[in-house]
Amino acid sequence: MSTPTPPGSSPPWDLVAFDFDGTLVDSFALFLEVHNELAARHGFARIEPEQVEELRQLDARGLIRHLKVPAWRLPLIVHQARRIMARRRASVAAFPGVPEALRELHASGVRLALLTSNSRDTCEQVLGPRDWALFEQAVCGVSLFGKAAKLSRLARRAGLAPQRVLYVGDQLGDGEAAHAAGMAFGAVGWGYMPLAALEACGPRVRLRAPADIARLAGNAEARA
Repeated sequence: MSTPTPPGSSPPWDLVAFDFDGTLVDSFALFLEVHNELAARHGFARIEPEQVEELRQLDARGLIRHLKVPAWRLPLIVHQARRIMARRRASVAAFPGVPEALRELHASGVRLALLTSNSRDTCEQVLGPRDWALFEQAVCGVSLFGKAAKLSRLARRAGLAPQRVLYVGDQLGDGEAAHAAGMAFGAVGWGYMPLAALEACGPRVRLRAPADIARLAGNAEARA
């Protein structure tokens, strides 16, 4: 449950940075489609419908191991996945309620940023001009395990101590990157991993519905 910021006090964070896929936009169906196409091309395991719920419990490293994706070929596979997803981005849209919540949060005076492994063109096209303009920084094309360093740089560019930045995401890797950068982590309950699985990285904030994004302006910690 959210707690309003008392009159005269400051929001708990000066800047909220967001992951893109699974956090702001619903791209899971496209992810599965592209994964299975590349599995056929490169010879690693497909994801079958009956496996989805089990595999959603795994972080990126665990998923790579489970599906026997060759580590040496991973950069090429990620590059090809981004290109295919970019061509099919018309099938991806923001989760219902996310655009309105982002606009409300921005209007409250909290600065917004985006940090994602997806491409800049895809993010800009899917969000549209109005919502893309809400983000003062957009760090795109980040390597699969390179988010921590990019988050640290993002905070420096914003002129903020890491403790004044919240990173919101839907995977354990997002939480690990936030903590490595000295930031708090906000876990969403509608993304690639279930909220219960994200407890392993100790989220400071738990967002159960997109409308909760707007309440970050005055909510230092959201609990059950």
